[in-house]
Amino acid sequence: MRGAVVEVTIAVTAGNAFQGRNSARLAFTANQFECEILLTSGPWVANAKRVMEVMRLSARVGTHIRIQADGADEAAAVVTIAALLRGEALPKAL
Repeated sequence: MRGAVVEVTIAVTAGNAFQGRNSARLAFTANQFECEILLTSGPWVANAKRVMEVMRLSARVGTHIRIQADGADEAAAVVTIAALLRGEALPKAL
């Protein structure tokens, strides 16, 4: 992360948010953005664009995750990743 970073901390509300298919969906979605996206849960940090790193977070419902993004489309990335972790519908632009 280089300059000003957009970040938000949310509680995971989507069931099975970091298990197999959902981790792949999150990583696929993150790869649609140019910016760097990091997910932090306690001492663990994951590049949101790498499915295995996302899976290693193993966050369950109620876990607090910090989403940080830095780059051209950082605000849209944070909003979209937060929506996935909350189990909300994705914006239609994706």
